[in-house]
Amino acid sequence: MTDILLTNDDGYNSVGFYPLLKELTKHFSVTAVAPSSEQSWIGKSISKSSALSLTKVKLNEFEIFSLNGTPADCVQVGLYDVISEKPKLVVSGINTGLNTGHGRILSSGTIGASMEASIDGVKSISVSIHIPEGINNSDVDEIVFQNAAIITTNIIKLFIDKPLGENIDLISINIPFSARIDAEIEVTRPHRDPYGKLFHKTDDRYNHISPPIDFSIAKAGTDLRALAEEKISITPISLELVSEKAMEQMKKMLNDKK
Repeated sequence: MTDILLTNDDGYNSVGFYPLLKELTKHFSVTAVAPSSEQSWIGKSISKSSALSLTKVKLNEFEIFSLNGTPADCVQVGLYDVISEKPKLVVSGINTGLNTGHGRILSSGTIGASMEASIDGVKSISVSIHIPEGINNSDVDEIVFQNAAIITTNIIKLFIDKPLGENIDLISINIPFSARIDAEIEVTRPHRDPYGKLFHKTDDRYNHISPPIDFSIAKAGTDLRALAEEKISITPISLELVSEKAMEQMKKMLNDKK
């Protein structure tokens, strides 16, 4: 039986994927299905108009599956066509870059994969690491991703054989760039502020340029503040979409019109 279905949104050749695959396989049975190319900022998009192709590839000492689709596609194909029964957990990451706040959470391909797993009734954890502005992923020392992989694996050990609870559909982990293996962990809620202008015009074209992260505005108890304080952020996420308070407010608005 496969314990963990592993995917990501940066592609199977990304710098954060192999260290996590290597560390997880020390403790669990892992099947990896990852995009053939980067799929950042694609959210929980599902491919519809183009046929997908699944290919076995070698990633150093591992044989994994590559799919020319989205992270959510990888979860779908992984769950229904690659492994014979549902795994204990779907893990998505390690994403190179943080996924804090409502805007990035809902836009993230990393978390989109976890959302797809949750919809299919499988527990899921997504993990991202903060890469400070001005540092290229290729310039990051391997030990940074190795530490992040160990941190992630240690957290997974806590959750893999336990139910998450009826109000938790998935977990998003954000790891500080310089986090030690024994770094402090804080349970957080998403930072809620607009991330600002994403598209910038050059001639007659608009290009996506992610705005810099402003840690100074992070409120206490949020994922962004935890990272600012060099803590590992764990955010329990619900896909309920509608709160009881919202239901009552809407009923009241309708009744008030009568």
